[in-house]
Amino acid sequence: MGWEGVQPPSEPAGYDPKNKFADPVKYYQHREARVADELVKIGEAKVIRQQLKKCYKESGVNFQQNCRELAQEYLAAIKGVGVYRANSGPHDEPRWEYYNAGRK
Repeated sequence: MGWEGVQPPSEPAGYDPKNKFADPVKYYQHREARVADELVKIGEAKVIRQQLKKCYKESGVNFQQNCRELAQEYLAAIKGVGVYRANSGPHDEPRWEYYNAGRK
């Protein structure tokens, strides 16, 4: 059996999201798998952003027509992506009133 490379953490078997603190080891394994998945999504968005920058530079004044699909793909890739959502306890969900404070 040879070396198979580094495998990303996987979702633990038997993890109950309704009672996440019943087994702390499974909870932290779940959290680690979730963060690893989010980091992969962030990496994919960075690659798409680099392609989009290259397309903007190469297209010149026609960038709106030539790069439309790539821009839409980038917007879809960054929607809802972030490691900040892996918190535990009362901070599981983002508090939008904190982020939108002072904006009307």
